[in-house]
Amino acid sequence: MPLSGVSVDGSRREERSVITTKKTWLWIAVTFALLAGILNWLSSGRPEPYPPYLSESPSQTGIKAFYTLLEEQGVESARWDSKPSRLPEASGRQTLLMIEPFSTVSGAEMHQYEEWMEEGNTIWLMKNNPVGYFDTQVDYGILPAGETTVEDENGRTYTVEVQQEHRLQTKDSDDVLLSDRQGVLAFERSYGDGALIVGMNPDWFTNGMITDREHYEVITSILASEAEYSRIWFDEYIHGQDGFFAGLDVYPKWLIVFTLQLALFMLFFLWMQGKRFGPSFMPREAVVRFGDERLQALAAWYRKGEFYRESLAVQESYIRKLLQERFGVSSQASWEEIRHTLSYRLNDQDYQGWEKWTKTVEPLENVSVVEKKAFLDWSHTFDQMRKEVQGS
Repeated sequence: MPLSGVSVDGSRREERSVITTKKTWLWIAVTFALLAGILNWLSSGRPEPYPPYLSESPSQTGIKAFYTLLEEQGVESARWDSKPSRLPEASGRQTLLMIEPFSTVSGAEMHQYEEWMEEGNTIWLMKNNPVGYFDTQVDYGILPAGETTVEDENGRTYTVEVQQEHRLQTKDSDDVLLSDRQGVLAFERSYGDGALIVGMNPDWFTNGMITDREHYEVITSILASEAEYSRIWFDEYIHGQDGFFAGLDVYPKWLIVFTLQLALFMLFFLWMQGKRFGPSFMPREAVVRFGDERLQALAAWYRKGEFYRESLAVQESYIRKLLQERFGVSSQASWEEIRHTLSYRLNDQDYQGWEKWTKTVEPLENVSVVEKKAFLDWSHTFDQMRKEVQGS
C-alpha cells in the first residue's frame, strides 16, 4: 500500500507539472500574439519618419519635390549612396549636389571629392555653416537672419529668406554667384578642370520652402550657370546613419517583428529551462563607498585610451542639457542659435563671456580627431561654462 500511494502521488505531481507547463506556454503564446497585435497597430496608419534633406523624403524637410521636378523636366538625375572613391567617371561634366551633410567628411574622403572635381566635375555644397568643407571660411556677426534681397552674377535680384548670421569668405579667384548687402551667400571656385559651388541655406531646397518667396528661381539661376552638366547626382552618402540599426530599413517590417518575437521566445525558453535563485542586489557600500573611485577610473580610461573627442562630446552634451534646463535652449540648437538666445537673456557683461566660450568650442563640430593639448583647452572652456550656468 505505501508503494502504491507513493506511485499515485508521483503521477499526480507529474500531471500537475504537465498542466502548469501547458498553461505557461499558453500564456507565452498569448503574450506574443498581443505583442504582434500592438506592434501592428502602432505601425499602421502612421506616417513614415524621414531624416531631413533626403531626395526620397516627401515630408516638409525633404527635397523630393525638387528631385521629381528635375526628372519631369528631362534632367538626368540620380541618387549617389556610395563612398566618394567610387564616384563615376563620364565623358560629360557631372554635378554632385551635397545638401546639409549630417556628419563631418573625413580628410581622406574630402581629398577624393577634390580629385573628382579636378577631373572636370562640379560639386555643389549647400550647408548652413560650411566651415570645415573644402577650406571654406565665414564671417560672423551679420545682422539677424530673415528676409533679404539677393543679387546673382548677372545682376538679377531675388527675395529670399536666410537662416544664418554669417556670410561666406571668398578668394580673389572665386566667382560670386549670390550676394546681398551683408556679404556673399554663394560662390564658385575652380578645382582643376572642374569647379566647386558653395552656398548656404539648404532649406531653400526643401518641400516646405522651395516655393516660398523666390527660392526656386535662385536655385535654377545657379543651375543655369552649370549648363554643361550631363547628370546631377544627389549625394545621399553624406546622409548615412552609422550604427548597428542603420541597415534595418532594407528589411520588411514583418520580418523585423518576427525576428524580435523569435528572440523573445528563445529568451523565455532559456529562462524557463534555467534555475533561478532570486534577484541579485548590489551592496550599498559598493555604490556609496566606491562611487568616486568609479568616476576616477572612468576618467583614467578616457585619458589612457586617448578618447579625447568622445570625452568632449560628453561634456558638450552635459552643457547643452544645463542650458536647456536654465534658459530653455534646445539641446539640438547650434552654438550660433544659443548665442542669439542668450543675448536676450543675459546682461552685456555676462553675454560677452558666453560669446567668447561658445565661439571657442564651435569649431569642435567639424573636428574628428583631438590632440591632448586641444582636449585640455576645450575641457577647461567647458568647465568654465558649467560653473557659470550652475552659478558656482
